[in-house]
Order: sequence, then structure tokens, then C-alpha cells
Amino acid sequence: MVRVFVSIAFSSIVMLLVATSTSSGLDEDLVFYLTFDNITDQTVVDKSGNGLNAEIFENTEIVKGKYGEAIRITSQRVDCVNIASQEKLKVTGEITMMLWIYYPETWIGKRTHWFDKDCHTAGAAASYGIQSGDIGGGPLIWLYLGSQDNQGNMIGRRTLASPHKMVAKKWHHVAGSYDGETIKIYVDGKVIGEEKEKFNLAGNNDADVRIGCVKDRAHVTFVNGSIDEAAVWQRALSDDEITQAMAGNFLAVSPSDKVTTTWADIKKHP
Repeated sequence: MVRVFVSIAFSSIVMLLVATSTSSGLDEDLVFYLTFDNITDQTVVDKSGNGLNAEIFENTEIVKGKYGEAIRITSQRVDCVNIASQEKLKVTGEITMMLWIYYPETWIGKRTHWFDKDCHTAGAAASYGIQSGDIGGGPLIWLYLGSQDNQGNMIGRRTLASPHKMVAKKWHHVAGSYDGETIKIYVDGKVIGEEKEKFNLAGNNDADVRIGCVKDRAHVTFVNGSIDEAAVWQRALSDDEITQAMAGNFLAVSPSDKVTTTWADIKKHP
């Protein structure tokens, strides 16, 4: 009987570790992660553990999201949901930006910004951000990345723009990444734009990170749009990791917590 119990316990732990190994690395180099499910007063809790909580301003409401709750931007403002400027937001070298978005209108003819770290003013050479914009040829997703030379001097903003076919009244998963050699844009887990380019990524200006609006550019606010599961990493996620993160709330239970629970459950059985 003891031998059978040990065999069952060992098999259970092996299966558990295999099941959790696919998501256990998504906390690596995570900068912030806002699920919008934990809000106290006007503060959105950062689930990464880095303490990068966001503050909700007056043009934002809480709505049903892709997973749990989300934010909806209600009017044109330059402040919406902001993470105050601090050193942990100064992403350099590699990056991934990710979020779920919902828009009840056509994307044609619209310019709507989702992430902004001063992408369009004096800080553009040391920034990061992502948006949808139609400037005449159809809707494009634009990924903005600052750059610097080997001496740390800012030398301009890199941009990748790729046509998208997102539709109204549907949640879409969007991500942008740079691994030091390749810029990528994803929609719903698929790469829709890719460009080889080597440069020193610099996202180290002193601006807030804005989610749903843009510094000094109220006309590109994501008005009537909803955002859920907003996250940034200080590394480029792999294609498989992008797919894993789409499942939502990917840090809800840590692998160590699951192992402890499993052993406790096993011990209950003779």
C-alpha cells in the first residue's frame, strides 16, 4: 500500500510540474501587469510584485473585460490610467508590450493609442508605445521604440507599422516586441508584422506610462475603447509565450503554491 501511495504521489507531482512549467516563466523580467480586477479607490494594483500601481483619472470607467474587469476610456484627455514615472519603467535592450483591446467602432480613419511613454513629444527618442492609426491607407498597428548609441546618446525613434484586420465589437489580443534584432507585432497570437533591425532600445525617458491616452496628444485618446490584461516585460517573449499569456491572469497561482496544494491533497488519501 505504501509503495502504491508513493507511486501515485510521485506521478501526481511529475504531472503537476509538467502542467505548470509552460507558464512558470512568464514572471521573468515582468515590469508590470494590470488585470484591472484589483482596484481600490482609484488605484489599479500591479500584479507583477514590482509595486507599479496605476492611478485612474476621471475619463475612465470599469467595465466587463476579456477576463474579469477592464477599463473603458470615456473622453479625450492627456491623462487616463497612468503609472507614475519611476526607474522600473525605464525598459532598455528588449521589450514586450501586451494587452487585450475592444473597440465598438470601425478602425478605419481612426487613431487610437493604447500604450504611451511620451512617444510623440520631446521624449520620443527614449520611449515606447503601441497604437492603431489610419493616416489614409487603412488601419495600421504602429509600434514605437526609442533608440540610443553606444555612448547612451538618444538618436531617434524606431517605428514598425503593419496593416491589421481587427474588427469592431470583438476582443483582440495585441502585442509588440523587440529582442535586439527583430521587431514584431502580433494580433491574436499571430505575427502580422516583422522587421530585422539592430539598435539599442531606449525606453528610459522620465514620462509616465499612459494606458489609453497620450501625453500632449488628446486627439488620439482611445475614446470608447476598452483595455484589459495590460503588461510590459523587459525582454522579448517567444511566440509560444505570447500564446500562453493570452490565456489571461497568468500569475493567478504560482507553481510553488500549486505544488504545496497538491501535496496537501495527496496526504489526505490513505
